[in-house]
This record gives sequence, structure tokens and C-alpha cells, in this order.
Amino acid sequence: MTGKKLLDMILLGVMTLTTLAVIGLFYYTEKMYKRPPIDESREKEALLKEGNPKALPAFFKLEKMTVSLVPKDNSGIQRMRYVELEIHLVLFKSDDAGIIKTYLSVVQDKIITVASKMGADELNSLTGKILLEDRLKKEINKSLGKPVVKSIFFSRYIVQ
Repeated sequence: MTGKKLLDMILLGVMTLTTLAVIGLFYYTEKMYKRPPIDESREKEALLKEGNPKALPAFFKLEKMTVSLVPKDNSGIQRMRYVELEIHLVLFKSDDAGIIKTYLSVVQDKIITVASKMGADELNSLTGKILLEDRLKKEINKSLGKPVVKSIFFSRYIVQ
């Protein structure tokens, strides 16, 4: 090692002590320490009590909707196409759920209007789905007069 007997013995002792400490730590974490089981209800209560209430988003679930699409095929055969949607709106505030309930028919009309203007080929792609989400968000917020919808999740999205 270094050629000096005292320094070599000190380095050997430090390395041995470090190795034993690491082995002891691994043994303790794997064999002796038992993590307490997670109680979801208690954790949620603690998060709500200690955390920021804005950290948990408010959701509003819309019923399943089937929207007929405008045929956009250039071929001579025009077949009727549909999109089946089940939407969850993520709201900025939990108080906004009352606004959505009040204007539910307006929200559903905006969904039908925006989705029916898009073609089936466009909705089948990932970019079409993202585009539909952006358009819906913009139209719903515009029709309600203030930003209410933060984002939109599709729990059912079937194009036929």
C-alpha cells in the first residue's frame, strides 16, 4: 500500500470498519427493520390536514357519450362513424363542480360540437386525441366565462 507500516494499519482498520458498517446497515434494513403497513385512509387524512388543499385536484365525471362524426373520406363510400367518450374533467377548484352541474347541458353541447367536427381518422391518432382535449378545454372554459377546467382525462375513448 503506502510502505509505511503505521499508515497501512490505520488505512486497513478504516476500510475494515467501513465495510463492517455497510454490512451492518444492509443487515438491519433487510432483516431487522420492518416498515409499518400503510393505512391509506390515515395517510389521506394526514395529507389533507397538513398539505395544501390545492394539491389534490377536483374531478367531475361526465356520463358516457356517443357522438356521430362527420364522414371525411374522399372515397365514394361514406360510412357513418362514431366516437364513444367517457370524460373526467379536472377542475381548478372543487367549488367549480357546482358550476359544471349548473351548465352541464352547455358542457355536453360543447363536447358534441367539437368532437363531431373532427374526422374519425383524426381522432384515431394520438395527436387527434390531444387536439380534442385542447379544443374541449378551450371551448368549455370559453362558454363558462372563466377558467374552470384544468385538464381532461378520457376513461373511455373508442372510435368506431
